[in-house]
Amino acid sequence: MGIVSGFKNFFIGEDEEPEIYQAHPENNEDQEDREMFRDNSVEYNQAPVQTPTYDRKPAAVMQLVLARPKTFQEVKSIGDEINAQKTVILNLETVSNDVGTRIVDFLSGVSYANRGTMKLIAAKTFAILPEVVAYGGADIAQELEKNGYNF
Repeated sequence: MGIVSGFKNFFIGEDEEPEIYQAHPENNEDQEDREMFRDNSVEYNQAPVQTPTYDRKPAAVMQLVLARPKTFQEVKSIGDEINAQKTVILNLETVSNDVGTRIVDFLSGVSYANRGTMKLIAAKTFAILPEVVAYGGADIAQELEKNGYNF
């Protein structure tokens, strides 16, 4: 071994070939048992697939009620719908003007007590909206009055 190879071995390491280990043949019965265990262990290690479940409340649905009272006695059931926070479309075409005025007065009070709004949307037709429902667009009553309709 020369000086150059000594330095080379000191800094780089010796040029040795790695030893190759060979597995010793095992008993066939032991090998079959291990293979069988490996095949079965795959089934045991896999977790069952579960679909996630969520506790979701159904989305709030706006409920719309169309009311066409013929007498003042039917107004209590309409007031109950307003108290239940439902949007009511009130059509007063089938009642006289005096009864219609009484119905509008009563239901506007019910709407006010529930912090709702009452909008005239057409001739003798009103929308009674709960607090959580907003009304967008032009006020139809003003538009009708501009066009010559008087209520």
